Amino acid sequence: MVKIALDKIRISSFNVRSEEYFGDDEDKSFVENVGKHGVLLPIIVTPKGDMFDVYSGRRRFLAAKELGMTEIDCIVKEVYDEGAQDISLIENIHRKNLDPVTIGRALKRRMDSTGISASKLGNILGISRQAVSQYLRMVDLSPDMQNEVQSGKVTFTEALKVVRMNLPIEKEIDLAREAREVGSDSFKKTLDRFTAEQEKRGAPPGLLIVRISWGKKSKEYNSLKRFAKADDISISDYCQKILTEHIQSRKG
Repeated sequence: MVKIALDKIRISSFNVRSEEYFGDDEDKSFVENVGKHGVLLPIIVTPKGDMFDVYSGRRRFLAAKELGMTEIDCIVKEVYDEGAQDISLIENIHRKNLDPVTIGRALKRRMDSTGISASKLGNILGISRQAVSQYLRMVDLSPDMQNEVQSGKVTFTEALKVVRMNLPIEKEIDLAREAREVGSDSFKKTLDRFTAEQEKRGAPPGLLIVRISWGKKSKEYNSLKRFAKADDISISDYCQKILTEHIQSRKG
């Protein structure tokens, strides 16, 4: 452990919270606590040229700056960029203090930049492939709904219900507005109504075509069920997903 001047430290772009606002009431309380007791745990940094990047301990670093400290205790580690992402994700996911939208965005960046599979990334982070898939679905929500999830007005479970329904964008925006302006009780009632309406419609035509083509007891149909379950989506949604990906690849 070494002391490093704060002006030689910056927040790594691979830190999950790198773009998150610092200064809300919880942050102010944390700064006050650090002012009374000091920085109790060292932050973890990696050397980058003549600077050091923080990839674990962002709030401690920012609190120290806010208090006018000139240096902070650090553990220096040589870490590759993807390793920095993983450590930051592990720290935040297992503390359960990071919203699912931010986690989903970070997971997507990690997978897009390295091509790693959901299963392998889940193993590294200590979470299931299903959990990885669920977090990734948050990126499919409209920006309005993502904002309500991040603010805590819409729970992770409710957000998953929304994204699985594949609502028209206008309907999802209206639902987000209801959560924000009317309240959670009204939002939940509307969400339950939408869910009930979809269940009444029965199996979508696309799913019916799959059943007719292969039969419910075929190997192909069972494979589809297994793949859809792994992604935590319906078979119909899974078929739509792979067809969309196929069409996009042919366009390219």
